Amino acid sequence: MLLLAAGFVFCSCQKEITVDNGSGAGGGGGGTTNQKPKVGTVWTYRYYTYYGFTGGGLATSAVLKLRAKSLDVSGGEQWLNIVDTDTDTTVFFLNEKTGGLYDYTNSSSYLFCKYPAVVNDTYNSYLSGKTETVVVKNITDSTTIGISGNPVSIPVIYYEGSSGGNIYDKFWYNEYAWIVKRETYKVNPFSGYYYRYSTLALDNIVY
Repeated sequence: MLLLAAGFVFCSCQKEITVDNGSGAGGGGGGTTNQKPKVGTVWTYRYYTYYGFTGGGLATSAVLKLRAKSLDVSGGEQWLNIVDTDTDTTVFFLNEKTGGLYDYTNSSSYLFCKYPAVVNDTYNSYLSGKTETVVVKNITDSTTIGISGNPVSIPVIYYEGSSGGNIYDKFWYNEYAWIVKRETYKVNPFSGYYYRYSTLALDNIVY
């Protein structure tokens, strides 16, 4: 994806960032830091993939580091170019605009994470290579980061993206960390088995 503020430490110069969920807006509220992702920010994620057959378990496990490399212009707007540090290839073009976090993909700007949001807000986005209908499912959710060291719970908004009656994306957003967790789902073309394909889970962020 909380009633109490969650204090957590990101390791950039050991700065402590207090996230106050306030009215349940996924990281807003009084007394919060104004620290936001920018050029140079590094996200460390745990990335898992799963076998696509009935009863399939964990297939791969890796540490994935993403870095905000530069501000690039696409479609007449500036986007934070977020790359995989191992391959220097772009994973996201992201930008905060009115209405939330946007992603530049498929040659267009799409609303990725609506913010502020209320439960059942619905919009279209382009995710996992196709247009999906995204629904805000929970605005007072929480999830755990720091699983390799000091796990802590932080407030997030939880979204589901679906197409053709199947959910293909689940993702959790925090205003100050952006994508905290994401799960993708697929249908095995041979067996028809619908399964979780991958999980991306934030472990650490350095601003």
